[in-house]
Amino acid sequence: MDGAASGTVAGHDRRGRFVNGHSEYAARRRRVADRLQQLCADYDDSSPTSRQLLGIAAQHLDDAAVTRVAAKRARSTRAAMKILDRISRKPPPAQSMTARELLDKLRP
Repeated sequence: MDGAASGTVAGHDRRGRFVNGHSEYAARRRRVADRLQQLCADYDDSSPTSRQLLGIAAQHLDDAAVTRVAAKRARSTRAAMKILDRISRKPPPAQSMTARELLDKLRP
């Protein structure tokens, strides 16, 4: 295997062989943790149940992102969306007043 077929992939050298210290399990855990942080920023994670559901949705979204099979990608995406539908979104941040609005409010 000369690496031409596999290209440049994380955890592989130029010839396509595995690099010491690379673990696909650890890489997946990092990807899922990153997706979980993104989901926690958008959805309400105040309860332990919603936090657990967000973790499961992050796993499904990661599966959908890395799989090559279209049916599995669609199934994982659908499962994540069904889970996320059950969790309420965080309200958008309130619009702060501009300097002009503050000055107009202070004037009698």
